[in-house]
Amino acid sequence: MESEARYVRIGLATLVLIALLVLGLYWLAGANSDQGGERYLVYFQNQSLEGLQISSDVRMQGIKVGRVVDYAIIPGQGHKVRVLLQVDARTPVLEGIKATVARHLVTGLAAIDLDNPPQAAVPLTAIPEGERYPVIPEGVPQFTRVANTLEVLGASGQEALSRFNAMLSDRNQQSLTGSLANLNAVTRELSQAMPELRAAVASAKRAADQADDLGGEAKTTLKTANESLVKVTGATTATLTMARTTLDHVDREVSGLSGQVKLTADLAGQEIQSTAQSLRLAGDALQETGRALANPARVLYGPSPKSLGPGEKLQ
Repeated sequence: MESEARYVRIGLATLVLIALLVLGLYWLAGANSDQGGERYLVYFQNQSLEGLQISSDVRMQGIKVGRVVDYAIIPGQGHKVRVLLQVDARTPVLEGIKATVARHLVTGLAAIDLDNPPQAAVPLTAIPEGERYPVIPEGVPQFTRVANTLEVLGASGQEALSRFNAMLSDRNQQSLTGSLANLNAVTRELSQAMPELRAAVASAKRAADQADDLGGEAKTTLKTANESLVKVTGATTATLTMARTTLDHVDREVSGLSGQVKLTADLAGQEIQSTAQSLRLAGDALQETGRALANPARVLYGPSPKSLGPGEKLQ
């Protein structure tokens, strides 16, 4: 009986240990990581998913923030794979985020790297039509960028090499030889003409010095002329001021003289009018006197007896 009881206790202890081991493995596998996480979809079309597995890491800034829940190839689109991610709820997944595949060079295991844009601040929550979760766009891995750059550099190097080979063709070499010969001839002629060039340069320098001297003299002359012009301008201004004053005085004198002349003319007109009246009266008197002197007998002897007096009538 004691042996059976001991076996029973051993069996129960073994079962308890197995249960604890299963629970520990279950916890280590992240069976409860679905709680408190957010799910997102990524459609990969330009990157290879070799080495990617269920429960592969999802990383951000090199830190594990989630895992791969599922993936499937889209029917009818053999180059497009849909991957379902589960990301910790505390991880900021912002609009403009990109997903890329990172592969370990030794083990070959792949993981998903998430890269938020530097200036984004709005969480990615919009769910496209026909989808169950928000969709994270596919990005371009750094290795692919380097490979593209190297490919462009290789193409540019190949083109440069082709152009260099074309430049070294027989025809171009002959042209280059002729150009070098012409250059040698020009250099030889230039060497022979060097004394004349030096003399010309010396003459040009002397002419420049003379021009500088003339410029200094012209500057002095202009300065003197400017000072003289300033003085003449001052004297002219004073003369014009005096002339203006004199003209104002003359204008006032002429105005007064005009008034006096007008008054004198008025008085002379009145005198002339009076003299004309006097002359008219004198003329009338002379006319009467002339009429009287026309008959001297009447003046001497008086009227004739036949003449009628005032108020008299013929009988």
